[in-house]
Amino acid sequence: MARPRLSTLTPPQLRILRAVARFVVTGFPPAVKEIADSLGLAGATSVVPTLRIMARNGFVQISGGGERGKRRSVTLTAKGKAAVSLGGLPVLGSVPAGPLQEHLSQCEEVVDDSDLLPHKAGDFLLVVDGDSMIGDGIMPGDKVLLRPDVEVRDREIAAVQVGEDYRATLKHVHFGPGRSKVTLEASNPRYRPMIVASPEVRVAGVFRGLVRSCV
Repeated sequence: MARPRLSTLTPPQLRILRAVARFVVTGFPPAVKEIADSLGLAGATSVVPTLRIMARNGFVQISGGGERGKRRSVTLTAKGKAAVSLGGLPVLGSVPAGPLQEHLSQCEEVVDDSDLLPHKAGDFLLVVDGDSMIGDGIMPGDKVLLRPDVEVRDREIAAVQVGEDYRATLKHVHFGPGRSKVTLEASNPRYRPMIVASPEVRVAGVFRGLVRSCV
């Protein structure tokens, strides 16, 4: 039975990943022996088992080897770069652009910096599920770039969670008089506005752009 892939790093794995990153920023992927030497370890065999686990979990790629004396080099994947803040953004799940759904589902995809618009540390992506925001050019399947921990301005687009069961949606956020009520408005006329009490609304992230895959 195959071992499950993990999306988190143990402290030793993170230490190795950071060592690889220090080489990568110079433009040269390190050999396994170079990684071991930089960490003060006895030899390549000290890191190979851990690197193989990290490769299986999608953080690094190991190239070469297989023949005695042949150089084995290690490169970071987009997921590995994101883990050490070298680039890439996590796709944390999907957000309904339509009726409210239960929650923001989790996934392990990471989009590389080369495919992204400018972003800040802490930003993340969600995949749009639904057509309620097509009036703003946000189509089903697009990845919306969201910024957490910033105040949403009146009528800005945001991914919000509503109620105790954290139902989620992507909408324009409009504050009523006194901010006691919040209206969540679509840009597709097929969808009616949703009016909810302010305390029931939690902003997961404010819209800052989107990534569209060309097929």
